[in-house]
Amino acid sequence: MASTRLPLATLLPLALLAACTSATDRLNDGIALQSQGRYIEAVYRYADAVEKDRELVEAQDRLLAAGDSAVTTAMDDADDLERRGDPVQAAGLYSRIDRMLARVREVGLRIDLPGDYGTIRRAIFDNAIDWQMVRGDEATQDGRWGDARGYYMGARGDYLPSRDQVEESYDAETRVLLQWAEVEIEDFRPRSAFGLAQEALEVRASPSRETVLAVRDLQDRALAEGTVVLAVLPVTGSPGVRDYLGGEFEMSLDQDLGLDHWNRPPLFIQMADPLILRNELRGLLRGQVAQSPLVVGRALDLIGADLGVLIRLSGIEVVEEDVDVDRHEAIVERNVRRAVVNPDDAGRGRGRGQDQGRGRARGRGQGTGGDQVPETEVVMDTVTYTTHRGELLYYVEADITLVDTSGREVSRFTSSSRQRGPFERGEFDGDPSILALEGNRARFFDPSILAGQLADIEGRIMEELAVTIAGGTFDQVLSGIN
Repeated sequence: MASTRLPLATLLPLALLAACTSATDRLNDGIALQSQGRYIEAVYRYADAVEKDRELVEAQDRLLAAGDSAVTTAMDDADDLERRGDPVQAAGLYSRIDRMLARVREVGLRIDLPGDYGTIRRAIFDNAIDWQMVRGDEATQDGRWGDARGYYMGARGDYLPSRDQVEESYDAETRVLLQWAEVEIEDFRPRSAFGLAQEALEVRASPSRETVLAVRDLQDRALAEGTVVLAVLPVTGSPGVRDYLGGEFEMSLDQDLGLDHWNRPPLFIQMADPLILRNELRGLLRGQVAQSPLVVGRALDLIGADLGVLIRLSGIEVVEEDVDVDRHEAIVERNVRRAVVNPDDAGRGRGRGQDQGRGRARGRGQGTGGDQVPETEVVMDTVTYTTHRGELLYYVEADITLVDTSGREVSRFTSSSRQRGPFERGEFDGDPSILALEGNRARFFDPSILAGQLADIEGRIMEELAVTIAGGTFDQVLSGIN
């Protein structure tokens, strides 16, 4: 289809017309809003129109008129709200007027304000700040900690507070957070107390020394009351998992957890010494294999731990996906024992296995005095082998059980990892070394390459399991601490 291009001289007027049309739309919106007495909204529409078309004089004139009406109406309404005892709503009206005036200045215009506008606004803002502080104090006395904090924060919000007013609200918010934290400790909610104390420390960018010391004391007491001592038993595996992955996988996972993840517990969790735990368990088991929750609970009590963690690799699934199978042929040499002959007979051409020459090489042992010598020959055979390429999908599950000192199961969850990776392998019904493969074909039967493919996937499985086991365990423990 042919296209038509408009000349630039035509495009420019069209663009100007679109801008003017848009400005006119904004002007008409403002007129409609102004007729409804919605003066502040009308001013914003007029400002948009002026911004789009600086030559639209009607929009400028109407903006100034609507702005005067908006200021007068807002001040009257604010006085009425003050008389009804609602200084916050009154201050909100002045905040709206301030934002409107800023928008008007953005388009290069200015609305003349009454001479006492600033003085009245300051008085109303101060009343709103005082009202917020009084309500915060009342909420604190009633133990409505969240409400109190909201009031104190609101006091330094949109009311252009002085520096003294800001500092007063900071002090009040800090006090209420510390009082709230004290109550949480008394009610056996140490984690909540610790967090509230930390928030008190962060109210100001530079807290006072008194606040720092108070927060430190609160947090120390919260940790002393709420910290759980966790003891982790060695990782075990079900027979199916162990048969496939080998016992080394369990030991490596246990080592990875012990050297890394268990060494970084979150607040309110402390790790027991694993060596002491295992020594106690050996004494309690006395040759038994099973680590029952009851036995584990007795060990926990002996070492002063609160909870024990039993980790068992419970399931594995390995699937080959998107496999391409290629069939190949190779020629191999095979030694075949043809007969056992008498050298004298062989000389007369009467030995078994006599050949008339068909590309086979015959060899005889050297004998003396009529000894019988085995006769062999090399046969060239064509054999078949296959190569397989695809994706290997691993899925491993672990069951994690938390028990207390009485041997009671406190919590149980499942951790899992699913990883995939490419694989290549060859299949041959026999010893693949006789194939004498070279280059790209030989790698399909190279044990080190095959082991590397599996090790890469299993390494990622182990890494993810370690993260999810440790993270899930910590989450489970923390969920029991308020």
